[in-house]
Amino acid sequence: MKLICLIDNTAVDEKLYAEDGVSFLVEYGGKNYLIDTGLTGKAAENARRMNQPVDQLDGIVITHNHSSHIGGIDSFMRLNPDAEIYLRAGAQTEYFRKTGLFKEPAGAGKSFFRKYEKNLTLFNSFSEVAEGFYLASCEVFEEKNINPDRGYFSLEGRKQIPYEYLDECFAVIFPKKRKADGLIIVGGCFHCGIQNMLETVKQCWYGIPVLAIVGGFHFMGSNPKTLGCSAEYVTAQARALKLSNAEKIYACHCTGFKGFDIMDEILGDRLMYIGGGEEVDF
Repeated sequence: MKLICLIDNTAVDEKLYAEDGVSFLVEYGGKNYLIDTGLTGKAAENARRMNQPVDQLDGIVITHNHSSHIGGIDSFMRLNPDAEIYLRAGAQTEYFRKTGLFKEPAGAGKSFFRKYEKNLTLFNSFSEVAEGFYLASCEVFEEKNINPDRGYFSLEGRKQIPYEYLDECFAVIFPKKRKADGLIIVGGCFHCGIQNMLETVKQCWYGIPVLAIVGGFHFMGSNPKTLGCSAEYVTAQARALKLSNAEKIYACHCTGFKGFDIMDEILGDRLMYIGGGEEVDF
């Protein structure tokens, strides 16, 4: 298995774009899968510059219906008009984010679901993309571990309904011949809280070692040098990662530099940042 970061808030090569979004190309079992599409078409352009085969995708996974993860979908679908798109059925609910006195759509709206109706595989809590490649929803909701960002909501008439994470999923991939040899978790923002997701994985695949966790941890505030949550929350989640005995943690996207630094104090050399243009082999 190989995982390539096509785009992130940072890039390791000046020839590559960076943006507030994330996209991973996963080479697995002789096939190519995309996990998230970035904010714009820049992820597809980066893939072209990196000579990655994103015109040969066997499936596209959307971890949740927020623009930073679904915004670049059209660019990839133009290259792969028959590709299957996997996302949770709850993503059909239109979400918004409040910015000051205004609200704006948080992700793709109803037109997306009409446009790609024939490509969509919608699931509720669990789906199999391929043998050893699964998508799961968070099933554990310990309140103290849920990310404290409450800026997202849906609408019932004029009433605001708090974000309920019904669109969020994460990938669980087994890169070895034997599942007992370990799994990898790949997420987008871990809005449900990484500790809750770790507990979900433990319930579903008890006793299987975690080889790596990849994704954004949604600690970032208005810029990478600030926090959008308390330092205590970051510390608690980092300690949960340490207790999970995950061999490697690859942070990116909405983790932010300050959040990363707090994690680094606890996780040490188990923690790395993965930026646009970097790849990891498992």
